[in-house]
Amino acid sequence: MPLGKKDILSNLESCTRCRLHGKATQAVPGEGNDNAEIMLVGEGPGKTEDEKGRPFVGRGGKKLEELLESQSISREETYITNIVKHRPPENRSPRRDEIEACFPFLRGEIEQINPSLIVPLGNTATREFLDTDDGITSLRGEVYSWKDGIKILPTYHPSYLLRNLSGDGMSPEEEARLDFKRIKEELA
Repeated sequence: MPLGKKDILSNLESCTRCRLHGKATQAVPGEGNDNAEIMLVGEGPGKTEDEKGRPFVGRGGKKLEELLESQSISREETYITNIVKHRPPENRSPRRDEIEACFPFLRGEIEQINPSLIVPLGNTATREFLDTDDGITSLRGEVYSWKDGIKILPTYHPSYLLRNLSGDGMSPEEEARLDFKRIKEELA
């Protein structure tokens, strides 16, 4: 039986399942439309998200909103969350045991929202959904099938786009814009 939203929030507020809660200001649950067709999943909260208790509200969040708006998708139409719900120290990637400890919360969010499409943002989220060690560069832009017929369409993490403005050939941002166009097409 899936956890209800109140159960998820209540359990997150008192969560001590892994070491991340010890240095974080607060848990950062997902937010958005409870009937969203699109669920965007990052790796973990950053500094601004830890302070505000909301996912993707810093510079990366602004970039994410820009990418969504490029396809006339509003943030309010989506559900945005992370693999782990507490900020990893120094913005390091979450460790395997931290992901495993937090995954029941994410699974509860997925069961509650029941999106048609999950968009993992970056390596950590993509590897978790696709159970692979391959990197985002080789996995992005393709649609994969996940549990219960949910489609998975990985793309770059918005923070990566802010740090990597150009590449050989097409820039990561241009590739991400193609991915967001594909998101729109998959929902049409």
